[in-house]
Amino acid sequence: MLNKNNKLIKKLFFHDSWDIMIIKNNAHSFPENTLDILNNSKAQILDKKYTFQADPFIIEKEDKLYVFYEAFSFLNSKGILRCRVLNPNLEEIEDVKLEGFDDLNCHLSFPFLFNLDGNLFMIPESSERKEVILFQSTAFPARWEKVKVLIPDAEFTDNIFFTLDNACYLISTTLDNEMVIHTAETILGEWKKITPSLKLCNLHHRGAGTPYSINNKNYIFTQECNAEIYGKSVFIKELINLTPQNFEEKLVANISPTINQSVGIHTLNFSNSYIVYDTKNLIFSLLSPLKKISFKFLVRYRKQFFA
Repeated sequence: MLNKNNKLIKKLFFHDSWDIMIIKNNAHSFPENTLDILNNSKAQILDKKYTFQADPFIIEKEDKLYVFYEAFSFLNSKGILRCRVLNPNLEEIEDVKLEGFDDLNCHLSFPFLFNLDGNLFMIPESSERKEVILFQSTAFPARWEKVKVLIPDAEFTDNIFFTLDNACYLISTTLDNEMVIHTAETILGEWKKITPSLKLCNLHHRGAGTPYSINNKNYIFTQECNAEIYGKSVFIKELINLTPQNFEEKLVANISPTINQSVGIHTLNFSNSYIVYDTKNLIFSLLSPLKKISFKFLVRYRKQFFA
């Protein structure tokens, strides 16, 4: 009975809170010492300004660190995209709201960044609109311009883009955590769904960071999610093979929330000098029931708007 009561109290009066952690380390050699650094290095937390500060992607530029992330509060229950700017001492200089996304009128998260042909692009998670949309940076870091809807009529989450063997790929997941793969000759070309034979190391497919290639090996990051727990841990996987006929992956490592004694982690990225990840904790609040009801109502309203 006590255990049931504890579960009920947790469900009613606790809610998730996400924060962004940064490690400065010039000795990182992925993937050999990634886990060691995460487990044994002191991480600095970004100043808390929103209930969810999550999905961090980073760029080092002109002696500054730019952390692009999702900012979410229960007030409007809709994620927006921002960029926190830090100096080499990890002192926060400014917090910039990204421009060019307001007319989407939907929840935004997972600001997936990539460079291609000398240009900086982003594919944010915009599943409420049922579109996968490409944006291009026009005035770094704040201003972005919509380029193209890559995939219409698709309620996909946390899309990741990469090139392999002169082809472009998008790996996405449905709301039921089913993996969906598209390919195109170019980023602006016609995207076609493929259904390769799958050789998987686990059933967790949702994107958790930027793919990485080193020493002729390709790696992807996925997050552990199930019906009961969202954003439990991150898997590092080697992508052994990807063609329209075959998909094969191999598990390299699992990054669990024990790295900082939290209850979850679901995004990991790194640059030459920094490693960044998000971390989840449970926060007690007597207003949690109202916050959760408001969140569900506003999400349902937006989904009806885009239906």
